[in-house]
Amino acid sequence: MSDQFWIDMKAGADKAAAANNVELSFQAPEKETDVEKQIQMVENAIASKVNAIILSAADSKALIPSIVKANQASIPVVLVNDTIDNDALTAAGGKVVTYVGIDQYASAKLAGDYAVKNIKQGNVVLLEGISGVKALADRLNGFKDAVEAAGTFKIVASQTANNDRAQAFNVMQNILTSNKEVDVVWAINAEMGQGAVAAIQQSNYGRPVSVFDFDASADDVAAIKAGTLAGSVAQFPELQAEGAIKAALEALAGKTFEAKTQGPSSASGERRGAFGRGPSLKLS
Repeated sequence: MSDQFWIDMKAGADKAAAANNVELSFQAPEKETDVEKQIQMVENAIASKVNAIILSAADSKALIPSIVKANQASIPVVLVNDTIDNDALTAAGGKVVTYVGIDQYASAKLAGDYAVKNIKQGNVVLLEGISGVKALADRLNGFKDAVEAAGTFKIVASQTANNDRAQAFNVMQNILTSNKEVDVVWAINAEMGQGAVAAIQQSNYGRPVSVFDFDASADDVAAIKAGTLAGSVAQFPELQAEGAIKAALEALAGKTFEAKTQGPSSASGERRGAFGRGPSLKLS
């Protein structure tokens, strides 16, 4: 809950719960890397005999046994924002009602395509997310594939900062020290994007660096207006929370879901005001 994205999601969840007469318990581990704590939270929810569980999985495989336990207890599970390894889930005999969120790869590719069109060429730094989370890997690869396909960009560093602002600051400082010609940074969440911006500002780097990130937090919007962040991909956490609660209620009422149902997403940047209309929010 130190990340603005989850704070915004909680606000959306609280609003949707109140509107639908839902008793909501919104829980989160202190750090996104604390997978064991999240597993404990899910299993406590099962033991408490909740009606439904909405899960943003901190690991794409580690939460599968907990989902299976929820299935065995006849508690529907809705995924939000982060996906699960579907093959591993099926092999374990588990299932989820639906996934509420965007196409992470296509959304990140928006930023990569924007960089290719507007920056043309240069050296790129990638700030990776938490290992084992498919959604974060998709964000990394969406941008990376776009700039590599252009043939005019070179990846000079790719390191994780575990979605943490302070870690990203330190990682970026080290990268700037060892790489004298960085032109573009891609951070897969807003916290790391802000850490990268702060590191560049404090380093007196001597050349412009275009930083792009994911989530379009309030800090991101302010940084875009100030010209210190080149752009950010928005994925509307409030709407994801609303969609997840709606899906849970409909599942409890007996509805079955198609593979993918869609809604809006977009991205914003400094040069032309937007990356363009993006791929859809998916209820899949």
